[in-house]
Amino acid sequence: MPAIARAHVDAWRTSYTDLLPRVVLDNFDLDESAKYWRGIIGGRDIRFVAVAVTEDDSVVGFASCGPNRVPDPNYPGELYSIYLLEEYRGSGFGRLLFNAVDGYLRRQELVPFQLWVVAGNDVAEAFYVALGGKRVASQPGTMRGAEIREHAYAFALRPPP
Repeated sequence: MPAIARAHVDAWRTSYTDLLPRVVLDNFDLDESAKYWRGIIGGRDIRFVAVAVTEDDSVVGFASCGPNRVPDPNYPGELYSIYLLEEYRGSGFGRLLFNAVDGYLRRQELVPFQLWVVAGNDVAEAFYVALGGKRVASQPGTMRGAEIREHAYAFALRPPP
């Protein structure tokens, strides 16, 4: 769990460098992430977590998913999070994580599914579009107290990877 928490903090900070105030980025720390992951392992609503691990057993990313947190008859499933350390982006790990989530959601009949991404996170949005995601909604929101805009991407039932 400490390795996942470390990957969470590091990937989160680099993902939102230009999108969130510095104080927000600095205040998300290893202790808070570890507490979050203890809650997940202890039974929060997240149903599935995939972890990306290198050959030397380093955790470099993760993805989580489950039922849509805001019930929506059009999208019963939701990809809650997918984070990858910056130096591993473009390595194929992100696609592997996405495919693991996609497979789980299909097996649980939680498809089509959606995810929410912070507007302006161009790398993430391009990744989701390349995987077949279609932007279906946009809304204002908050992330750790900072005002943001979010875009929803939807993924229809796809053939197995």
